[in-house]
Amino acid sequence: GVQRLKHAAATKQAGQVVPAPRYAAGTEPGQLGALRRRLLGFLADSGLYSAERILSKLPMVDLYEERALILSRLGQHEQALMLYAHRLGDAGMAQDYCERLYDPSNPETRDVYLSLLKVYLQPPDASAPMTMQALSLMSKHFERLDPAKALDILPPTTPLRSLQPFFESAFRRHCELSKAQQISKALVKADHVAVLHDYHVRRSRSVQVTAGRKCKVSGKKVGTSAFVVYPNNVVVLLGEKPHPHICPVTGRDFKEAPWE
Repeated sequence: GVQRLKHAAATKQAGQVVPAPRYAAGTEPGQLGALRRRLLGFLADSGLYSAERILSKLPMVDLYEERALILSRLGQHEQALMLYAHRLGDAGMAQDYCERLYDPSNPETRDVYLSLLKVYLQPPDASAPMTMQALSLMSKHFERLDPAKALDILPPTTPLRSLQPFFESAFRRHCELSKAQQISKALVKADHVAVLHDYHVRRSRSVQVTAGRKCKVSGKKVGTSAFVVYPNNVVVLLGEKPHPHICPVTGRDFKEAPWE
């Protein structure tokens, strides 16, 4: 299938004097591109296959995009990023992967940018670390990286000057969050004070019940009987079983529209 077609294409390219252009997976001309598009779509969207079993069938030195999709399905994000960054040499695909998966509320993907930073700086073989890409990632996505964890990954020989954009961005972000928390705390406190004041005002409200005051529902004199007073000073005998929130005279629901 796909592997056979790729081998045939590679054999054909090997005999050419001018190297053939490298195609992204699924964009190759002919039947190979069509088959890879179908395979990539299946691996990305279907839940009808065993990721472990498919992974064991894939070659180790080819079909890296397909392998990355399966590793992602298995939650092995660092290994998937290793393929994008080092085997395919495409930092853009690696960062797009992080953008798709990053979720600060999900413990499995909230450190995916940290995984990419580690992949950049700790290549799987003797190749040089991707230091410039790592510094760019730290500067661009500082709010998605734990500063302490990120600095632990950096080589001890990293010049402090090169980290200045990251430190500035991270410090500015920290100050913004701290200020926002202070403002939020002040607003909550002010709201609490306002609620307490309103509570005391309402608790101190009084109504005068004279000897001739009558119930607004039954017309009976209140006298010494138990009664209910609504916020609009309407008095109703408790024996009339009045609604706790709705005034029987005006029909106003004081729970929905409190008395000002």
